[in-house]
Amino acid sequence: MNFDYGNILTRTLQISWKHKVFWGILSVPVIVSFAMIPVMFLFLYFFEENQTSEINALVTLGFFFFTFIIVIVSTILQVFALSAVTLGIVRVDKGEGSLKFIDLLQDSREYFWRQLGVFMIIQLSVGLIFTVFFAFVFAATMVTMGLASLCLQPIIILLTPLMFLVIGVLEAAHTAVITENLSAWDAVKRGFEIVRDHIWKYIIITVIVYFGVTVVSSFLTFPMLIPLMGFPIFAESGSEMLMGVTALFACIFFPVMILISVISQTLLKVSLDLTYLRLTHKGENQVIFSETNA
Repeated sequence: MNFDYGNILTRTLQISWKHKVFWGILSVPVIVSFAMIPVMFLFLYFFEENQTSEINALVTLGFFFFTFIIVIVSTILQVFALSAVTLGIVRVDKGEGSLKFIDLLQDSREYFWRQLGVFMIIQLSVGLIFTVFFAFVFAATMVTMGLASLCLQPIIILLTPLMFLVIGVLEAAHTAVITENLSAWDAVKRGFEIVRDHIWKYIIITVIVYFGVTVVSSFLTFPMLIPLMGFPIFAESGSEMLMGVTALFACIFFPVMILISVISQTLLKVSLDLTYLRLTHKGENQVIFSETNA
């Protein structure tokens, strides 16, 4: 099969830019996850050393409870959003079906439980291994004052391509649920087979999109981080005007970060879903696009 990387990347940019409905759908779980920020500030505000241990324990318990709720809700919304966007990408590729926000959400409901099954299978297997490893890296870094991070850097670099492949398997499985009407477990096996048979295609596509998005987003966000870096200094100096300016930048920074995160997710998802569709398309390179959906 003649796999055209240029066509995949070009179509990714075209679809991601034209169908901004995907941005709107993917922004919902991201916005909910950002609710952790005010929860954290509230925890720091109410947790005081001069209070009794019982009150602080209650505040801490409340913090973990709300954190757990936010994680559960954001996970459910994320799977729902991924299902809807995957359905939209498949419809764009076929050139048929509605791409309206509400229609995508309603039509993707029949796939939700299988998509959630795919998500949980991968997250509780390979994803859990990554979580445990990076938790160990974080703890070791704190204990050794950063030395462990330097020592483990080669392992982290070696794991990066594997993380890309896990993302590829996840997206392939999500797409297989819709295009081939598979169960969650069969979809994961199907996704693993496709990624295994075309491992370098997935690595190349993911690396190009990931690092391209990272470079562009870094140039956009770094200037906005400078005022936020000065917040602790301004807080100690007691300058209300400078703190107000920093707070204003923070109000601008977080919506921009949400937008960048959503666009990044869209680009990566579209590129990987198109990769799966091209590799599994029976007509090989014969893909028909409609003028309305393309």
